[in-house]
Amino acid sequence: MKILLGGILALSLALNILLWSRLSSQSNQLKSAQGTVSEIDELRRQNQELQINRTSAPDSASADARDLARLRNEVGQLRKQVGEAATLRTQAAEAAQLRARLATATRDLARAESELADAVKLSPEELQQVKEEAQSVACGNNLKQIGLAARLWAKDHDNVFPPDFISMKDLLATPKILFCPGDTAATRVSEWSQLDPSLISYRFMNPNGNLSDPTKLLTTCPIHGHTVLSDASVHRQ
Repeated sequence: MKILLGGILALSLALNILLWSRLSSQSNQLKSAQGTVSEIDELRRQNQELQINRTSAPDSASADARDLARLRNEVGQLRKQVGEAATLRTQAAEAAQLRARLATATRDLARAESELADAVKLSPEELQQVKEEAQSVACGNNLKQIGLAARLWAKDHDNVFPPDFISMKDLLATPKILFCPGDTAATRVSEWSQLDPSLISYRFMNPNGNLSDPTKLLTTCPIHGHTVLSDASVHRQ
């Protein structure tokens, strides 16, 4: 009986050990399966993140392209503004020059107006003196042109002066040169064909004279007393 009970107990213990071993194995398999499931879930989660990133990547690229286009547009606008600024600087410099010229012209005008005002304040005697002085200067200029024309004519004619004023008309700009500004009785003409030699203000003092004597009197003005020598020098009285 004892042997039988011992055998039953041994068998029962063996069964328990076998059951525990199977339960342990199943438990380990269950844990492994649970770990695999967790790994699968993690892989699924990572795959979803990749899908999301892949979906958002084109949007990010589009955003970068838009930003690049915007930056290019801003650069173009800045370049345009720089060009406009350079044009404005050039225009400002030109405006400054014009303002400076205007200021100078304004000062000159003010000075001329002041001089004119001073002239208006002159007495009739003083105004007459100013007028006579201006006429005297203009007369000297006429005589200088006549003397130079006479010398040029002589150079082309064996150093001999012309016989009269009319002979050197091609060397004088206008017949008006032959009339003294102070000659109030003169009838000034602009065409040589209209000129009356007897009305010429000046006197030709060395007709057909020789160019070799530079101190000889050539022309004179009976109104002012100015003279021109054969070297074309003018001597004012």
